[in-house]
Amino acid sequence: MSKRLLLLAIVMLFLVPFGAKATHIVGGEMNYKCLGNDVYEIKLTIFRDCYNGEPWFDAPAAIGVFSNLTNQLVATIYVPLDSMLNDTLDPVLNNPCLAVPPNVCVHTTTYTAIDTLPYIVGGYHLAYQRCCRNRTITNLILPDSVGATYSIILDSFAMTTCNSSPVFNNWPPLYLCVNEPFEIDQSAVDPDGDSLVYRLCDPLTGATPSIPRPQPPNNPPYLPVPWFPTYNANNQIGGPPFMAIDPNTGLLTGIPQIIGQFVIGICVEEYRGGVFMGSKRRDYQVNIGQCAVTTASFFAPEVICKGLTVNLDNQSINANDYAWFFNDPTNPNATSNLENPTYTYPDTGLYNITLISEPGTVCADTFSAPVQLNINSLFADFEISNVECEEEFVLTIANSSIDTLVDIVDWNWTLEQGSNTWTDTVQHPMFRLDSPGPALLSLIVTAENGCLDTFQQEIPVVIFNNESLADSLKLCLENGAVQLNPDSAYQAATFNWFPPDWLDNSNSINPTATPDTSIVYQVILTDATGFCEVERRVFVFVPAEIEIAPLIDTILRGESVQLTATFDPNFSFDWTPSNSLDSPNEHDPTANPKKTTGYTLQVIDGNGCIIEKQLLIVVLTLCEEPFIFIPTGFTPNGDGKNDMFKVFGNDLTEANLIVYDRWGEQVFESNDPSIGWDGTYKGKQLPPDVYGFYAIVKCEDGQSFAKKGNVTLMR
Repeated sequence: MSKRLLLLAIVMLFLVPFGAKATHIVGGEMNYKCLGNDVYEIKLTIFRDCYNGEPWFDAPAAIGVFSNLTNQLVATIYVPLDSMLNDTLDPVLNNPCLAVPPNVCVHTTTYTAIDTLPYIVGGYHLAYQRCCRNRTITNLILPDSVGATYSIILDSFAMTTCNSSPVFNNWPPLYLCVNEPFEIDQSAVDPDGDSLVYRLCDPLTGATPSIPRPQPPNNPPYLPVPWFPTYNANNQIGGPPFMAIDPNTGLLTGIPQIIGQFVIGICVEEYRGGVFMGSKRRDYQVNIGQCAVTTASFFAPEVICKGLTVNLDNQSINANDYAWFFNDPTNPNATSNLENPTYTYPDTGLYNITLISEPGTVCADTFSAPVQLNINSLFADFEISNVECEEEFVLTIANSSIDTLVDIVDWNWTLEQGSNTWTDTVQHPMFRLDSPGPALLSLIVTAENGCLDTFQQEIPVVIFNNESLADSLKLCLENGAVQLNPDSAYQAATFNWFPPDWLDNSNSINPTATPDTSIVYQVILTDATGFCEVERRVFVFVPAEIEIAPLIDTILRGESVQLTATFDPNFSFDWTPSNSLDSPNEHDPTANPKKTTGYTLQVIDGNGCIIEKQLLIVVLTLCEEPFIFIPTGFTPNGDGKNDMFKVFGNDLTEANLIVYDRWGEQVFESNDPSIGWDGTYKGKQLPPDVYGFYAIVKCEDGQSFAKKGNVTLMR
């Protein structure tokens, strides 16, 4: 049942997606075997990550043959890929009761070449290179930029003795369990019977990300991998205790304490008669993570109060086979091997249920739990005892739950509205909400015998605020009528207005009232569900009667008239326009308008009601003689008396005056009423004579006057 593995804190770093770099190398090694007459069989084994294995195995793989003395390239052996040799390795643990996560996978292939390598002084260095390693490796610096070199040295002495390299017996495990001791057989066999010595050693770097598959490989020597600080050849997976290898047996032991991916390097050296014959190196990637242990577990209610059937939820870990024992005294053979069985008992009582996971194996685990079956006697219930929904929503609850056998000991209340939740544990709670919207009220009661019961009810939360229809709203009658809810507030509510006197509709959301005296109306607002109601009052005031005088009057320009209105010390007065009034905020100002003016009086009575009245004062402006005077003669002698000839009048806005001599020549013209003729023409005094004139006059009220005549200039 791998689908049920509950792996704790697994950090499977090798599942991270990668870019264009080839990040797939997880291990490899190289062997040679002498076939005689300078002919050798060369084997290269490569391991790649199933999940991050991009690209596929090289086809072909290039093995470089270098001089072991000069490190110069002698030849390149191109070995084709044999797809039949591709294989997938399964992770295996020493402990059969531990389980590896399902996402650990490694592909392997082996390249085999037979080639003639003639004897040269110093022998040969055979090498294959590839880039790159997985970027999630823990013990290397920038591992996705680190390549790998798998090589072996065939020195002169080994060639003269037709030596073959040792061969490891087993590939190391792909996965180790954190905090679990391990013993791994890393022994090798030597075809020539040479003595073997084992040690931990540095894996080698190789190709680079820029040239991930060099063909031929780069020349030796090859550098060790860049260890992340605190890691080295003798501390490859962290510690202490550190991982160690027995130099005589090749037994690799340790207790991994860090979860992650690690590169491991192991070398085996061969000796013949005490003479060093060569060294073989392998490196590989191991994943260290949390392993699942077979654990039996299930869930069943401790107390069942409604029925005699028990539904069991299997929560076992790392198990496929099960044995259930229901311990029913009336049926001793009541068992099951289902994963999630159901069992019905014949009567109430206390029963102990047992589960064995992986029965009959060394990994078997047992778990038991009691279940109490009771008669259903508990009934959760509550009532809404009071609701307030003005400005905020206040809900008072009366618990009415009962148990016919035992006492109720706990009340757990939950009120949910959108993302908000309120809870309480008292028997009769109260909740306050400040926003409208549906809410769900739930009660879970617990009886003395452990039984539970639940009751729920939808609560329509409605809040009547005072923003539009305030309590004690004051309105003033205007033009004999007024609307009681002019903004049509609370359209989702029903309305009941009383008394119905002078109302056009006592159930309207916005009735029109036409009272002839001040009155107080009350309205009951009920929300659409009928769950909550509030009361509002509306005061309607009939404004006082105001009389003003004169309603209309006619005066000459320059005259004044007194305006009057009904006086009350509780009233305020405001006459407009105010620029021609001596006291515009009194009830009886004096008006002195220069032109016909309509005055408006706004009165605010003692109830705050506004009353407006208007009157009209007509101002006469006479644009004719004798109100306009044009003299028949003048004496421009400088004595200050009658020195100018002009048009005289009080309300002139324009006076076009033209003067001619007896021969018809124009000697003077002006449009300004304040400018007259001084008896000169072109700076020279004209002789006494009779002159003709023509005058066109405009007055302030827009009237006009015209006159033609003679004027006598006397000196």
